[in-house]
Amino acid sequence: MFDYITPRSLATPKEVIEYLELHQAAQEFRLELEHRDNLEAYCQWYQQAAIKNRSDLEQMRAEINVLAWFNGRAV
Repeated sequence: MFDYITPRSLATPKEVIEYLELHQAAQEFRLELEHRDNLEAYCQWYQQAAIKNRSDLEQMRAEINVLAWFNGRAV
């Protein structure tokens, strides 16, 4: 009935090493996934910013260049 209360025997050194290796692999995998997710989010943001900047540039090119009038370079 209360078998789960009895302490388990100590792990062997081989079991400890296997556990630590598994834990390290899991941590590296989690960090790799996190890095890839962050990179994907950054790439999406960068692409959206580039599209917006291109749109702004085209809008600015379509506007009249008022400063050119004062410099003597009418466009």
